[in-house]
Amino acid sequence: MCAEDSYLFAIPSVEKAPEKYDDRVAELSGFYQNIASEQLREDDAMRKQGLEQLRDWIAKHPHIKKCRTDAPFLLRFLRGKKYSINTATETLERYLVARMMYPQWFTKLDIEEPQLAALVDTGYLFPLPERDAQGRALIFNDTAQLDPTKFTAADVMRIHMLVNESFFDTNEVQCAGLVLVYDLSGMTMSQLSLITLSEIRVLASFLNKAFPLRIQEFHFVNTPAATLTIANFALALLSEKLRERVFCHKNWDECYTKLDKNLLPQEFGGKTPRAEMLDGFKKRCQRMRGRMQLVDEMEIEVSKDSKYWQENSDAELESGAVGTFRQLTVD
Repeated sequence: MCAEDSYLFAIPSVEKAPEKYDDRVAELSGFYQNIASEQLREDDAMRKQGLEQLRDWIAKHPHIKKCRTDAPFLLRFLRGKKYSINTATETLERYLVARMMYPQWFTKLDIEEPQLAALVDTGYLFPLPERDAQGRALIFNDTAQLDPTKFTAADVMRIHMLVNESFFDTNEVQCAGLVLVYDLSGMTMSQLSLITLSEIRVLASFLNKAFPLRIQEFHFVNTPAATLTIANFALALLSEKLRERVFCHKNWDECYTKLDKNLLPQEFGGKTPRAEMLDGFKKRCQRMRGRMQLVDEMEIEVSKDSKYWQENSDAELESGAVGTFRQLTVD
């Protein structure tokens, strides 16, 4: 973390129309400047205009009561949607609504909260410290570390959101996107039973419509054959764009053909021990503790007759009509 990025540990305002907006953001390196220009159509004028338009939209939105308006937060949505203002505003609105409708997933992202801290300590999920050759950030999951007798589906979702909040305001993640790597070799039916089919649908809807950043690739390694039915159910609910970014590998050797294994924890073929990676992640979360807790204060009014409530109701989440999809297979 560079000194110029110290603002990432400050606590921003959630006032929807502050007297002065916070425009602090680190200068893009040449590498990420090229990515922003070529992939996102970003330049100084585009960024300035986008921030002004998004802030004006938030200030005038009748149902948004509190929302971060600092540049790093809003650039998640602008960059993630390649400066399409209509898409960025809709994604932000859906993001705020999801937080209100599913607080058990999105709130209390506190590294000192005992349940969440215990799950972090297991090494179940954490960001890898180095970026790949395309400048992308990697999130690593070791499913075997999840004890279904101690942790819930809400805990699993919260640790994902904790990881997200730890680096979603950085230029590199916003410009180059994310790669998610899941080792499923230790997955059990008891773990799968933690989440319902309805929750899977809601999660897929969030990834499709309310997730601000670009997920470039999913890599699933050592997928147990017994889990394929549920995996294909979840895959069918994802957008076509996301489905095409899913890779299923029989083993780590096959995965290494797609990923630089040096970036992985030492226990999975890399150079740096998992404990060292976890220690760095926990220290970062501790420094960002106030910033992460602030997101609980963001608020949007959601009535039961709104389109978002209807979309997420059980009546709308039927298992049919999921369309044709590419199925995962394990040889």
